[in-house]
Amino acid sequence: MATARSVAIIGGGIGGLTLANSLSQIGMSVSLYERAPCFIPTSGAAFGLQPNGQISLESIGFQDQVKKIIQPFLKWQIIGDNGELLAASDRLSEYGQRFGYFLGGAIRSELVDILKEPIEKSDNLHYSHNLINIKQDANGVTLLFENEDQQKSVHADMVIGADGIRSTVVKQIFTETAAPVHSKENIFYGIIDNIDQQTSINPLVTAKNTMTQYFGFGEFITYRAGHKGQLMWAVTYPSMAPPSTSEDFEWTEINNQRDLNQCLKRFPQSHPFHQCAAATDKTRLLHFGLFYRQPRNDGWH
Repeated sequence: MATARSVAIIGGGIGGLTLANSLSQIGMSVSLYERAPCFIPTSGAAFGLQPNGQISLESIGFQDQVKKIIQPFLKWQIIGDNGELLAASDRLSEYGQRFGYFLGGAIRSELVDILKEPIEKSDNLHYSHNLINIKQDANGVTLLFENEDQQKSVHADMVIGADGIRSTVVKQIFTETAAPVHSKENIFYGIIDNIDQQTSINPLVTAKNTMTQYFGFGEFITYRAGHKGQLMWAVTYPSMAPPSTSEDFEWTEINNQRDLNQCLKRFPQSHPFHQCAAATDKTRLLHFGLFYRQPRNDGWH
């Protein structure tokens, strides 16, 4: 069996960037192709970075940089319909002792900036590359990209898909793959900047080093992410269909606001969701459906 020396990674999200750094460090020739024309600093929200994820990033040399962008969670609490405290625990603080790392909140764009820097410096990160075809032969794979009004072919020993739930790589390799299934749930994400200046929000849900959750009229979660005074909030709600999409930003903004208003009606006026939504700039609001894939039965995952 031939040994792969060059690899093309499709998708420049956190998974693709992490993989590109990992393979580069073991001597492989790596090229990463991203469909977007650039990474937008305000793109994406925040997420909870688990200890095992931080251990993986440490193994490829990013320990110090990652620690600087994580707000560790030391406390977990549950609130009620009116934002009152129902339960609290400091068990999350034990993660640091058990694993050497805390579960913590990170801004997605800050982690992307860290991971993409080595790939960009080596000129191996290629923007505006939309994959449209894959052909395989005895010598490897040939990838066809659509780049604005031009097409471009690239050869590599191996291709890896890191292009998300609607993966073009999956569609090309497994042509009979079923479409992603909508979970009948949609989600709003919001980022609030300068959270310490927001006096209208229940202080329970803005506390430092604290993850707050609510289970009732929908699932609601808040936590601080990073160290620049940013709060992430998210809420799920039932829906028979995912939100409508459009390339028209103004159209999307109007529809998002309409759907947000409908979602807010599900919650009591005293719920912190109302306060967080009011404090969120429209450009810092994300709205999308939650999808999953049916498990494969052919040995691939």
